[in-house]
Amino acid sequence: MSSADAAIDDRQGLLRPPAAVLIVGLVMSVYVWVILATTVPYPGRIGLDYNTLGTDWMVFYGAIRSVLDGHASLVFDGDRFTAFLNATFADWLSKPLEFRPWAYPPSFLVLLLPFAPLGFFGSYVAFQVVSAALMAAALRLNAAGPGSSGVLLVMALLCPASAINVMDGQAVFLVVALIVAGLGLLEQRPVLCGLAMGLLTFKPQFCILVPLALIAAGQWRALWAAGLSALALAVASGLIFGWDLWLRWLPLMTENLVNPDAKWIEYGRLWGNSVYACASLLGAPQQLASAIQLLATIFAAGSVVLAFRSRLSTMEKTAVFLAATVLAAPHSGPYDQVLLVVAAAYWLMAQGRSQPLWCWTLMFMIWLVPIISPPLLFAPSRLAPLLTVTLIALVLRRALPMVKLPTR
Repeated sequence: MSSADAAIDDRQGLLRPPAAVLIVGLVMSVYVWVILATTVPYPGRIGLDYNTLGTDWMVFYGAIRSVLDGHASLVFDGDRFTAFLNATFADWLSKPLEFRPWAYPPSFLVLLLPFAPLGFFGSYVAFQVVSAALMAAALRLNAAGPGSSGVLLVMALLCPASAINVMDGQAVFLVVALIVAGLGLLEQRPVLCGLAMGLLTFKPQFCILVPLALIAAGQWRALWAAGLSALALAVASGLIFGWDLWLRWLPLMTENLVNPDAKWIEYGRLWGNSVYACASLLGAPQQLASAIQLLATIFAAGSVVLAFRSRLSTMEKTAVFLAATVLAAPHSGPYDQVLLVVAAAYWLMAQGRSQPLWCWTLMFMIWLVPIISPPLLFAPSRLAPLLTVTLIALVLRRALPMVKLPTR
């Protein structure tokens, strides 16, 4: 344990939200969870129309079932795959899906395989329960002290972003679990850290900063373990499902990087919360929006290097990594704000017992973003990346005096 970690432990890192922030935050959370409860019988009646529960899980489940049933080629044709989903889940959907392609590497299918025999609804519920339990276990193990873990779990599991994650059937709980558990093990169990962080390759947009963090920390064993973990997941997918999936996916992803699919931009990226989406919706042309996203990624990368070269506590480094991961991602959704809620909570816990009102105001604004998302429909949320940058800067302001300079 580092001296910074010990200092936080001494203060217990208690989270004590002011009464006004607590009440308003709970009301907002209850509202979004009520939207979840009413989405099937009354979609869009009291809030944003989510069509039905698990529309993103339809993509995940539809992909694994298609591959297992011998129709792998279907997965790599966005229009055909969307038509397949609309036909398969016609009884679930309140209206047809417009465009839902599979954009993930074949390695993701390995993680979905255990859930495939449960059917659509059973697998949807099981994945959310299992991934939420993994996130809760990771957060509990890496809380600053016994007095903080309960509030931290409530904040993470009941925040509006978590409700949206459950509504969509997304995988952000698993992403948080891998990052928090991995970085929590970095100093004492670097190999286990690397094994966990390598699994983030199932969603490539969330693993791009992993090598930078491990190199900056000088954790070469963790870096090698992360590479082996990612490779093992890829090899497992090839052995189980066939290498043809990789031969189809790699050219498709390369083409999308060079010449993005117009439908994916219209129905995917512009419905997200990324820097690219927000810049585009604020009027930036596509090339300028891409340049702004690149600058955000460079800032995120530099922030991670600075944090992991410093003597910040593990909790503060994790906060920077979580926030920087969201900022750098070329595509993210309102559910991915769970990463930012945990990051902000860690930052607050690092403040010790005294957490000023302005700190909780920033936390509340981060908490609120999913409710006023997506930016395509709610203009104020187009400025949300500024909150992420602010959070990173606030954590890093203590890092500069702590940076470990290389020795000759």
